[in-house]
Amino acid sequence: MPSIFTSLNTAYTGLKAHQTMVDTTGHNIANASNDFYTRQVVHLSSVSLNNIVRYGTYGAGVDIESIKRIHDEYTFGRYRKSNHEQEYSQTKYDILREVSSYIPDMEQNAIYNDVQEYFNAWKSFSEKSSDPAQRIVLAEKTQTLAHSIRETRARLYKMQQDINEEARDIVKKVNDLGQEIANLNKQIAIFEREDKLAPANDLRDQRDKREFELAKLIGGEAFKTNLKIDGQNTNSVDFTENYGYQIAEGYVIVDGPNFHPIIADNSHSPEGFFNFYYTHQDWKHKEITSDLKDGKMGALLAAGVTDISKSPNAKIGDIQNYINKLDTFAAGLIEATNNIYAQSAAPQLRGDFMEDLASNESVVYSKYPFRTGSFDVILYNNNGDEIARKTVTINEKTSMNDILTQLNTNSDDNNDHNANNDFDDYFEAVYNNKTRTFQVNPKAVLGIKDISIALEDHGTNIAGALGINRFFEGRSARDIDLALDYRNDPTQIKAYGPKVTGNHDVANAMIQLQYDNITFREKDGTENQFKIYEYYKNFVTHIATDTADAKANNDIKKSVLASVKQEYQSISGVSLDEELTNLIQFQSGYTANAKVVTTLDQIINTLLGIKQ
Repeated sequence: MPSIFTSLNTAYTGLKAHQTMVDTTGHNIANASNDFYTRQVVHLSSVSLNNIVRYGTYGAGVDIESIKRIHDEYTFGRYRKSNHEQEYSQTKYDILREVSSYIPDMEQNAIYNDVQEYFNAWKSFSEKSSDPAQRIVLAEKTQTLAHSIRETRARLYKMQQDINEEARDIVKKVNDLGQEIANLNKQIAIFEREDKLAPANDLRDQRDKREFELAKLIGGEAFKTNLKIDGQNTNSVDFTENYGYQIAEGYVIVDGPNFHPIIADNSHSPEGFFNFYYTHQDWKHKEITSDLKDGKMGALLAAGVTDISKSPNAKIGDIQNYINKLDTFAAGLIEATNNIYAQSAAPQLRGDFMEDLASNESVVYSKYPFRTGSFDVILYNNNGDEIARKTVTINEKTSMNDILTQLNTNSDDNNDHNANNDFDDYFEAVYNNKTRTFQVNPKAVLGIKDISIALEDHGTNIAGALGINRFFEGRSARDIDLALDYRNDPTQIKAYGPKVTGNHDVANAMIQLQYDNITFREKDGTENQFKIYEYYKNFVTHIATDTADAKANNDIKKSVLASVKQEYQSISGVSLDEELTNLIQFQSGYTANAKVVTTLDQIINTLLGIKQ
């Protein structure tokens, strides 16, 4: 038969339960502004005495089963994924928006305007070629154009370097977060092993926060086992789990209490670009750069730097692609200009040092931009009359030795049956594996003075490839510039083909160049024909389109994230209105149980009074 002290204990359990609910509600309210706090609820069950009286089981109060958080792992997983997708799109959009500021639309673009000014300077020079001031203006406009191209490329390269450093810093943060999650797994395991009725709610919230931050940086997914659905809160799905966090579609960096760090290494890159490696349990490293496609890290690698890994899936980053396009544009301009300028008669022909071109190597299949076709070398006397012309053919098998042979062979170039007035009688071509510099030098011929030589190309790009008698020096956007001789003395710039007063053949050809299709050789070796302005317009439009697409994608990802976040907060977030309502309810329950204690106290006093 239950005693009055049983009744007193029943009231005590009610006080204790409602005090716990008030404390839990206060904890919820205190963390209402904490984005990664999960609302907690107290689960209760009634207590009955084992002995049964004739009228039924005698109730003995309430028991606190557990304090659980209202957490739906599926919804949280979607929230985590939406967040790292939005971080990817935001990062990529920010990068491309910065690129667009360096290479804006055509009407605002410095390079586009500088190209126009460059050709206008050639036009003015053609009209007043005898005026030294026009040569100086042309030199200035040329240097301005070259500087704009170099500066734009330097800015893009600086972006790559900054992004490369940021990627390394992200790896440091990823390693810190991964180690923190592993440490939390240890604490959770210890806490929940000691008391199965006391889930480590706040520790799990801390882990969720770090999961969220980790996914934002590098993507990935958490894998947990032993799914449990809370019967009293059917929208709550939580775990008592074996834990693993996987990135790059297969690499587990957190395995319960164990963490496998990511290593950043740039020792294999001459430009200092980092590759990233996963650390296996045996501490061996696996290169995973090409597999990092999610979160901020994925966007940095996709937009920022060249992937230098050996993976067949390696792709060129967006910025590197733009740099390659700018290099192609500059190379096309340099080569086309130099092919025209080589038509200007000079005492000799001299090319660049060709470090990677052996004399017996096929020039077409070398790293230099030769093409099949032919070119003529033309000799002029001091009156500007053509006195000899020799044609040289280049095919897929032609080497520099073959070119020398064709030039130096004793042949009747003029078809006049005179063996003493041909090209080989006045000039000699030289190239060997020691000097690696193509030269056509005059011979000492008695009675002959002031013979000059010019080169007229018919598709081989020989002047552009060998850098013969350059107007532009350099081979890409990295090093394009006006030739040093003309920077030092602009008055030496030539407008003529043969050196004759009033001849403007070269200057006129330079003016026409802006309207002609020229060959642009892409980084992958493909060649296309475009006008100079047309190629540049396509390049700028490509950047603008990429930026617009990135913005549209980012707007969509933002909307999806906002929707999923709202869904997650509706399940796990703290509603102050709801908590305040609960607080009033629990306060009333506590007061009622206190009233029971007071009533029992009066009963006890009555009983004691009867005894007296």
